[in-house]
Amino acid sequence: MAQFDYYPNPNPQTSAWAPYIVDLQHEMLSSLSTRVMAPLVVSEPFGEPTMQRLNPVLTIEGQEYFLSTAEMASVPVKELSSCCGNLSEHRGELLAAVDLLFTAV
Repeated sequence: MAQFDYYPNPNPQTSAWAPYIVDLQHEMLSSLSTRVMAPLVVSEPFGEPTMQRLNPVLTIEGQEYFLSTAEMASVPVKELSSCCGNLSEHRGELLAAVDLLFTAV
């Protein structure tokens, strides 16, 4: 498991509007049985978020999603299925969102 890998959302109650979750946890902590994840929310019908630095918009296979940073949660590794891809090219945006949430910087 690598930082910024994204997976299908295993929660059937939220997967319709947040089909993916992205791993924000550094690989150095890969021995833990959980990963800190945030949902990738379908931009439509929600539209783009008003706080784009907190909720960066990312495109996956032509569909726009925004990172719902404030909804981060710990997810058991055993609940994650196959990795769909990696969002490392958005590293700066993803980490800036986490920094804003925790430090307001």
